[in-house]
Amino acid sequence: MCVYIVELKLSSQSLLFSGELLFDNPPVFNDSHVFRLGLLGSYLRWRVRVANQSKEVLRREPPSDEANGGDRKVTKTMQHKLVIENFINKGTEGRGTFVKANKDVLYSELPNPYRPYGRYDWRGHGSQKTPLAVRLGDESLLVNGARLTWPQAYHQTDILTALQKSHGRFGVIPFHSIVAAWTNGKVRDWTQAPIPTGKLRKEVGIVVPSTGERWREVTEKDKQGKVHTRQVHTLGDSVVRVRDRYYLSAVDETGVGSGMYYLAELLTDRAPASLDDALNFMKPKVVRDAEARGSNVRRQGEWFAIPTKLLTSELMRDVERGNAHYRQGHVLGRDGHHELEEAIIYRAGPRKGEVYARGVLRHTKHEHEDLDLGTIRWHLVVHNIQGASYTLSGGGTAAQFD
Repeated sequence: MCVYIVELKLSSQSLLFSGELLFDNPPVFNDSHVFRLGLLGSYLRWRVRVANQSKEVLRREPPSDEANGGDRKVTKTMQHKLVIENFINKGTEGRGTFVKANKDVLYSELPNPYRPYGRYDWRGHGSQKTPLAVRLGDESLLVNGARLTWPQAYHQTDILTALQKSHGRFGVIPFHSIVAAWTNGKVRDWTQAPIPTGKLRKEVGIVVPSTGERWREVTEKDKQGKVHTRQVHTLGDSVVRVRDRYYLSAVDETGVGSGMYYLAELLTDRAPASLDDALNFMKPKVVRDAEARGSNVRRQGEWFAIPTKLLTSELMRDVERGNAHYRQGHVLGRDGHHELEEAIIYRAGPRKGEVYARGVLRHTKHEHEDLDLGTIRWHLVVHNIQGASYTLSGGGTAAQFD
């Protein structure tokens, strides 16, 4: 593969494109020629019309660090993948056109103005500097899992690919969620309050490492107990420490589509030994006991539904006695969004505070798949055990406090 300096002019005064392009073979420009430029593993389609008065200049130069028939050497920036791989595997510094690394941080920095398609600044992204990964104090890597725009998104792909081949410890977590946990939900956008690298290295640690970005198969049971499977996209579930608190970073398979990312605080002083250990920290004792009995415990977001053997007549007697209220369309929690089709809420007696439900449990903002509990059996509905929780909204650009 060689580097070609290409300059296409539509007139003597108008410059359409000028820059360096990588081609496996020299391109041929006809009067109306369509060619593709390989760019970070993807393709960008260009249509170029060359008028009679246009000039075509095609000059071959060797790629970076290749001798040109003698002892002259061409000095150019490193390829992005090489910068990324060296930072991950060797901990070395490097500089590419857009991707740069010092000993602690791998980041993307766009020039100002940023003109990938010609004369106009693209989306005002000039001078934008985005952290891609930070080497923490324990030598593990904290990788930014936020949904970034092009070209940073392609850099993320290269990072995840390199991580899959490495043997180091890492966590893939949106930096928006990290800053939300750092500020106790006051700031939910990394760009508004970026955390200094020195503090990140000291105060953040990877407790249970991630396995990287992947699709995993989730097994679910419906109201009849039949098993179904579907694919859920995950950043690679992990546990991270932010200051003196532990957080589970994961994708909730009950979220619509391919799942919903969340970062949830674990109410424990002990570091979880595994992901299963972290998930069990979030389950109330009544849920763990029901699962131990083999009950088909189901979940939507932070709410568990445990099947019971209570009869409708028994529950309705408590309603008649004034110990409980029957409601339709009852929304769980204060300012909540999980709505029960039918609910019985106990206000007095030994079951005070308990909520029983049947029918469909739905999310009023349609962020979770509907959970059909059936119309026969009543379920005890209980909240999980967690501290603050942060989910990603707005296309993954900011953390939302739950």
